[in-house]
Amino acid sequence: MKFTLRQLQVFLATAHHENISKAAESLSMSQSAASGALKELEALYDLKFFERAGKRLKLNELGRQFWPRAEALLAQARELEADLLSHRDLGRLNVGATLTI
Repeated sequence: MKFTLRQLQVFLATAHHENISKAAESLSMSQSAASGALKELEALYDLKFFERAGKRLKLNELGRQFWPRAEALLAQARELEADLLSHRDLGRLNVGATLTI
């Protein structure tokens, strides 16, 4: 996997705010770090998710198709993190043993 969850967070925040500075602020990161993460994500796959018009970033068709999948993946990651932090049951573990040596 080449992309990071942080890159997906930046993508979603940018899609929501339509501005990289506001997206960076909402994620508590610098504007340059957010811009770099978004550029890196697009460069990894040679894609563009946004139409750039001045400081506004509008999702293009590819970005609109990518948005729900990125959101779903981040939701699963948050759920997994919550389970790990609360030490909840993450699944069944079957243990086998034998009485012979």
